[in-house]
Amino acid sequence: MKPLKLVMNAFGPYAGRQELDFAQLGSNSLFLIHGPTGGGKTTILDAICYALYGETSGRERDDKYLRSDLAADED
Repeated sequence: MKPLKLVMNAFGPYAGRQELDFAQLGSNSLFLIHGPTGGGKTTILDAICYALYGETSGRERDDKYLRSDLAADED
């Protein structure tokens, strides 16, 4: 299975809408998610796992804490 697109809104540290287009990777089967500590890398993996299985990766984070504290009330 290969992710093609991930859309997050008010998820984890991302207060607004974030859209990742994995289709831009083309036929490459390996990619790297990198960035500084606290940059939201694990949140991307959590969002993928949550979309597929209804729970986060590693079960270390409770799903009730996935909503961004910085998001607007209407999001």
